Amino acid sequence: MMTAQAQTLIRRNVWTLPAGDTTLSDYAKAVAIMKARNASDPTSWIYQAAMHGTLAQQTKPLWNGCMHGTWFFLPWHRMFLYYFEQIVRAAVVQAGGSPAWTLPFWDYGAGGQQATLPLAFRNQTAGGNPNPLYVSQRAPGINTGMAIPSSIASAAHALSRPQFTGAAQFGGGITPAQQFSNQTGQLEQTPHNDLHVAVGGPSGWMSDPDQAAEDPIFWLHHSNIDRLWSVWNNAGHWDPSDQLWMTQKFSFFDAHGHQVQKSCGDVIRVLHQLGYNYETAPAQVVPSAAEAPAPEPVPAAAAAAAGAGNPGSGSEQEGELVGASDRPIELVGSPAEVSVQIDAQARSAAVADATRPRHIYLNVEDIEGERNPGVVYGIYLNLPADAPPEVAARHHASNVSFFGIERARNPRGDEQPHNLRVSVDITELAHELEAAGEWSDERVQVTFRPLGLVPEDQPELAHALPETPPSSEAPVRIGRVSVAYAP
Repeated sequence: MMTAQAQTLIRRNVWTLPAGDTTLSDYAKAVAIMKARNASDPTSWIYQAAMHGTLAQQTKPLWNGCMHGTWFFLPWHRMFLYYFEQIVRAAVVQAGGSPAWTLPFWDYGAGGQQATLPLAFRNQTAGGNPNPLYVSQRAPGINTGMAIPSSIASAAHALSRPQFTGAAQFGGGITPAQQFSNQTGQLEQTPHNDLHVAVGGPSGWMSDPDQAAEDPIFWLHHSNIDRLWSVWNNAGHWDPSDQLWMTQKFSFFDAHGHQVQKSCGDVIRVLHQLGYNYETAPAQVVPSAAEAPAPEPVPAAAAAAAGAGNPGSGSEQEGELVGASDRPIELVGSPAEVSVQIDAQARSAAVADATRPRHIYLNVEDIEGERNPGVVYGIYLNLPADAPPEVAARHHASNVSFFGIERARNPRGDEQPHNLRVSVDITELAHELEAAGEWSDERVQVTFRPLGLVPEDQPELAHALPETPPSSEAPVRIGRVSVAYAP
């Protein structure tokens, strides 16, 4: 375990690095060194990217190991980033750089210029040579300075979730340790999945989990996701204490190419356990066991299914179902909507003696498609027809995007195919709409609208329909949209 007295490495905001700072030029040199290594070298660029996912038919140890749609998403990626950073740092030193080099983070949620791709990643050449940080396989507009809108980049809803465990909560639902499951937490959905799709577009690397880590911006994106986990912790929220989560181990390679292993419980405090922190973050205080709240209850059926490695059977239903759509809908790049009728008797039973449900959940279920269309869809409730962006913003509940849909449909190994799903707590939005006279206990109209990149100086277009409709070459089918109440 690291101590607070040991040197703390600081990960910094890529957009606020001081003039003359060499962090990104050192990163570029290290990437070039790693790309020149034999692909069978665990410290090579190709090998490290393949540990997240690869299209290669012949695989090597620890390839295709990423955790998605599961409560292991955050710890697995924290470990992955931690050891990758060590490998890059060693290459930086090899090139004559600082032994204190750290991976910066891309805080796209800050808006303005920070919502655009950092300049060092946009140019095809650097110093007259090919730029190791440039990738042409990105969404149109990303490499020319278009911005990620707040509707995609904001982590506000995820950070507001009080619990770690649960598909409608911060960190994801209880599942076995498998590459892709269907209990995606709120931080993983927005901004994680959405950012992948916004940067990758219909055919870019970042939209495909089997190619995403080949793009050098992948690592700055995940540095930010890891930072947001720390932000959530520093706001007084607790990670799971259940041994099923705490003792789960994953393997990686260190800077020497040696296989190493950590458990989730080994990485929950970045400063004291891993020796790094984020700039402007408060110094982390290690709480005593006596200060910890009661452990989050883990449903016995879900725990048993996860322990048995039975894919998908740990799926959690948030609340009691009170209504569902009566037809599937297809997303083809244009707005689509569906009505959810609320059954009065089911509603009364769900809220019991309460006059209103304590929580209202919206579930987008049975999502399937051949491949990721590279489109992020905003989910809007009771949206008026032809609503301008400022009105749409008031009706915005969440997003749905399809990072990993190929692997859900065609998983590796002995995992079973499954459809994706998204769950979101819409209680606060429902109350706001009710106060404005725009909510009914009898019916909810759910609209899916594509979201696009925006000019840096026009953030007000965050909820505007893209001027150029997204491609419909890869349609996605949603089997059901449902509403559940919790008393």
